[in-house]
Amino acid sequence: MILLKFLGAALVVLAGAAAGWQKAARARRRAEALRQLEQLLARVQGEICYRATPLGDLLEQLKAEQAFPLLELGRCTSLRRLELPAVLTLAERQALQGFFDSLGQATGEESARQGAYYQKRCAELLEEAQRQAHTAEELYTKLGLCAGALLALLLL
Repeated sequence: MILLKFLGAALVVLAGAAAGWQKAARARRRAEALRQLEQLLARVQGEICYRATPLGDLLEQLKAEQAFPLLELGRCTSLRRLELPAVLTLAERQALQGFFDSLGQATGEESARQGAYYQKRCAELLEEAQRQAHTAEELYTKLGLCAGALLALLLL
């Protein structure tokens, strides 16, 4: 009977740790999605400004490369309708969606200015997300472990 209690307590502690790891992994995915988005913005801006690549052709190139897995370009029918990943916060999606909404509606020069702005904004958001991911890595794992241990003690 005591062995079962200790086994149950160990499982509760591990479940708490797993919850912490999962929360930290979500923070890492968010930072990675922003990194991929920053690269995508740079790529789209360069293709529009320097090569004048049509948006449809550009989307097909990006899909073929599969370089941005967290952005799910395979589901995208148009760069103007790109749905930013749900792992990003609402504020991050709103801050960056304007670039894609305005694609094809401005001259190359205006698109270059807009692209530079959105790239800079994305870099700022990425920096903050990386800081939060580092904090989450340290905090959530320990918090989950402690919460699991506390619950296990209460159950014993």
